[in-house]
Amino acid sequence: MPRSPAIVLVLGLLGVACERGGGTGGDADSDALIDPAGEPDGAYVAILSPTDGSTVPNPVTFTFDAGGSVMTVIFEADGWALNDEPLDADLGTFVYDFSLTGVERTVLLTGFDAAGEAVAVDEVRLTPYEEHCRIPDQIGFNRYTVRAINDWVLFPKDGTHPYCWEYYGDVCGEMWGQIHDGLYGGEVLFPGGGDCFCSGHTLEIFLRAYRMYLEEGGLPETTRFEHMGSVLPVDSVDVGEFYQYWQGFGVATYASSADAFETEGIGTNLYEEDWDEVMAGDYVNLSRSTGSGHAVIFVDWVEEGGEKVGLRYYGCNGSGQSCPDSGDPENTWDNSGPSFVTEYFDGHGGSVIPRYLFIGRVFMPVSS
Repeated sequence: MPRSPAIVLVLGLLGVACERGGGTGGDADSDALIDPAGEPDGAYVAILSPTDGSTVPNPVTFTFDAGGSVMTVIFEADGWALNDEPLDADLGTFVYDFSLTGVERTVLLTGFDAAGEAVAVDEVRLTPYEEHCRIPDQIGFNRYTVRAINDWVLFPKDGTHPYCWEYYGDVCGEMWGQIHDGLYGGEVLFPGGGDCFCSGHTLEIFLRAYRMYLEEGGLPETTRFEHMGSVLPVDSVDVGEFYQYWQGFGVATYASSADAFETEGIGTNLYEEDWDEVMAGDYVNLSRSTGSGHAVIFVDWVEEGGEKVGLRYYGCNGSGQSCPDSGDPENTWDNSGPSFVTEYFDGHGGSVIPRYLFIGRVFMPVSS
């Protein structure tokens, strides 16, 4: 629905408030929750959830608070009104079904007094997503890994950022196999090239997951990963031991992200006797009877008659599917780059060798 004249008027009145530099959306006492009309009655509005910068399922449920002289409120996103009529200020919740998902939206909440004058404003940035075609939320550090995978803005599963490996003669954007810049310790260690290969992309997801952890906690990007006194050094990630274990050269005879985590004290191997505990978001290196291998992130086991016969995973693939659930009605096939694949074990119709399936879990960062 086009912006109404009332909304145009509100934007004119609230020019200063709209420049507050990104809403926190949860503090009614914030200086950002101003009274643009200058009324001394403490008028305010606050978007309590979603929080600023969050990714949330669609339809989006907004919770809000209002006080002082605020009698009604109006939501808008990027200049479009979300509610046809003003809402009562004491309503507290509002649900909106965005027709376009997977892109960041700026949502403005404006409060009006009894005379219809705008007296308060709040703002948040959010990205709505469809709950189908996503990995469910997890616990521990896996939740950040899964959130990174689920980020369709950074990692669309539609072939936008294709698989590329110069070993095959491909001409790739960069040599690191990462789509976006790989940051750690406040430094760009691995320039992104817009395409990916398997082990580069799993490292990219790990680094992005850690940045999401820092962002959620309000910690500076220079903060290094620490678990109970074990600190992951920048030099180790920057082609040092951590990177060499990840890629399988130098100090390592085979690639294993699990060994990279365990060697640095920030994670552990999950051996075959632990496979019932494996969760979505665990990091995997697999080998095949064909002589090839792959670096991926676990999604689920494939079982037949109670026996594990394969696995579903996420990674940078030559050809994969767009959804973690292959039966999802939104699922598409033959997508190069970030995508989902099901492979079976050797002896069960596939070539994955179970005894060479290395699975690692990252611990939650904990300061000593």
